Amino acid sequence: MEMTDPEINMVWQSFDYPGNTLLPGMKLGRNLVTGMEWYISAWKSTDDPAPGEYMERLDSHGYPQFFMWKNSSIVYSVGPWNGIGFSSSPKNKPTIYYSFEFVINQQEIYFKYELNEPLPTRIVINQAGLVDQLTWIERSRSWLLYVGTQADSCDRFALCGPYAKCNINNSPPCDCLQGFEPRYPNQWYEADWSSGCVRKTSLTCNQDGFLKLTGIKMPDTRHSWYNQGMNLEECKKMCLADCNCTAYSNLDVRNGGSGCLLWFGQLIDIRKLSHNEQDLFVRVAASELGTYLLNSMLEKDSA
Repeated sequence: MEMTDPEINMVWQSFDYPGNTLLPGMKLGRNLVTGMEWYISAWKSTDDPAPGEYMERLDSHGYPQFFMWKNSSIVYSVGPWNGIGFSSSPKNKPTIYYSFEFVINQQEIYFKYELNEPLPTRIVINQAGLVDQLTWIERSRSWLLYVGTQADSCDRFALCGPYAKCNINNSPPCDCLQGFEPRYPNQWYEADWSSGCVRKTSLTCNQDGFLKLTGIKMPDTRHSWYNQGMNLEECKKMCLADCNCTAYSNLDVRNGGSGCLLWFGQLIDIRKLSHNEQDLFVRVAASELGTYLLNSMLEKDSA
């Protein structure tokens, strides 16, 4: 068990070193006071517990988020926490069996889960960098895969480049956001989407507008700013007043939404999802808003 008595001078505890397994009550994140980092890393092989190529760890730049690393390269992000779960992980939400917690304060930033029912469970990262949640079935005396990571192309970090979104149900999967076009059309149509998209119309700062995107994974938050006490209208005004702000959103989707999350610079690693309750408002030139409304009306008429 994790020791929490402040009077105990802890020398070492196993919960600070998860290895490839996260158990209920274990923290995944960082102690900002001591510098202790809690992360999970794959074994080198099934019979060699030395650290392998993959590691899931916290990145605290901007609004904190978790990345899956393969050696020194980011391969996957679960997206920012929205008060209920991580924006790209619909299965990582409270159930009758589990409750989840993401804590940010001056001492610590961490994620952990606890059991609501006496159901033995563990989360394991395997040699391929996939994270599986396993539960113990007493009748068969074996571990059952409760939730598994089934990676697809859109899970690849920043596959579509800046200002684009990935939709695994489309072919090709990458598409520019409304108001944007491929930076290098020849590369784009040859299925090289890494350079992403650029604005069709230049911004004019305080005369710009915002397009609302729904049902998506929120962009990479390493270049972001957040405030838990603001509302969405205050968030919009702050973003509009800063010419470098490219998008805004609520920080927490619970109870109608609260908090403010601002993005600065390019928006990357967006994918289409049907489950996310967090809306993203992307800064565009005012003229693009009229084009968007016209296209929406034409689509309704054709339907």
